[in-house]
Amino acid sequence: MSEVKALSVDVPQELSSLLLPLADGQLLVPVDTLSEVIAMQTPVAAYDAPAWYLGELNWREQRLPLLSFEVMRGGSLAAVSESGRIAVLNSGNPGGDLPFLALVLAGTPRLVRVTPEELARRDQPCHQGELMHVALSGEEAVIPDLTGLERACLQYRNNR
Repeated sequence: MSEVKALSVDVPQELSSLLLPLADGQLLVPVDTLSEVIAMQTPVAAYDAPAWYLGELNWREQRLPLLSFEVMRGGSLAAVSESGRIAVLNSGNPGGDLPFLALVLAGTPRLVRVTPEELARRDQPCHQGELMHVALSGEEAVIPDLTGLERACLQYRNNR
């Protein structure tokens, strides 16, 4: 009879993450999801786009969609303040048609350490672009569905 050996996998006890401030809440993403935070700029208008698709930006010789997460999940477009920023995020699909996308932020991202003890899932319905509602040490946040955001952007781009 052969002996079965247990497979050990190192699971990190802490994950460096960022809270990305929105006009109506905040997003929680792993640090490696954020490529860069850039100053607010006016995007090139997109013809017949959904309200959440604000236009396109030129970033590092690439054309990125600029999205309003608030509008995507059913809210209204917030006025952009001087402290507003744009987060360039990895879509999670580096070899795909849209390796990066940009989101309007209401301020500067904040570094946080996420541990299993500090993170709690919230039972709230998810809207378009949302993967999960969570609380981190009592602070409410949303984990974005980056694959869904990429898919929605590509669907718009391919149908125009």
